[in-house]
Amino acid sequence: MTALLELQGLTRRFGGLTAVDKVSFSLNEGEIVGLIGSNGAGKTTLVNLVTGHLQPTAGRIVFAGHDVTGKAPYHLARLGLVRTFQVVQPFMQLTALDNVAAVALFAGGAADMAAARQVAAAALERLGIGELAHRLPPHITLAQRKRLELAKALAAKPKLLFLDEVNAGLNSAEIDGVLTMIRAIAAEGVTIVIIEHLMKVVRGLCRRLVVLHQGALLADGPTDDVARDPAVIQAYLGTRGAAMLETRPS
Repeated sequence: MTALLELQGLTRRFGGLTAVDKVSFSLNEGEIVGLIGSNGAGKTTLVNLVTGHLQPTAGRIVFAGHDVTGKAPYHLARLGLVRTFQVVQPFMQLTALDNVAAVALFAGGAADMAAARQVAAAALERLGIGELAHRLPPHITLAQRKRLELAKALAAKPKLLFLDEVNAGLNSAEIDGVLTMIRAIAAEGVTIVIIEHLMKVVRGLCRRLVVLHQGALLADGPTDDVARDPAVIQAYLGTRGAAMLETRPS
């Protein structure tokens, strides 16, 4: 099987600090992978490198068989390599509909603004916020903005979708709603990498975990196996977190 994404020795230095240190792993089509690690482990920096928001100091990124190292974010988005942001930053002067339409037009291949708005309306409806289409972002809740961020990502027609702390700030019921949406997106064949601290989310979604520690790859494997790894327990999960993963329903 040809990997959808390959990272080969990916490295990023900021002066004397190595934020990402020779990270190599691959993703296959259809996977839902959890990218975990303690604060400062390099997770968001790694996603920024893969999605073109930072340039690597060393290493290669291969997506769908093409070397895309150093390509701009808009170029990668048009290829289907898409991400959400932990801190959602919609265009505050645009309606929810036009926030999504802008992505459909510039990254999703929509022929014109009318077509882009059709795509946007469908994405908003799919995520349960169609009634917000003509509202401005300052007048919608955080949970609704998170769904708006997902709608924008879907408008880009992703093949691989990085979700960066998509559940941050949400309550339990809101998280359950997001998990249902993520499963539906994955069921359509989109490969998903979710950067997450909540064990409930990791347990509910991911069969595979990739663990970063101090910028380096610490572990990569099935969720249950990684959860039992003493190095992972010491570096990230802690005894209580490991116990929570041990009790994941089969």
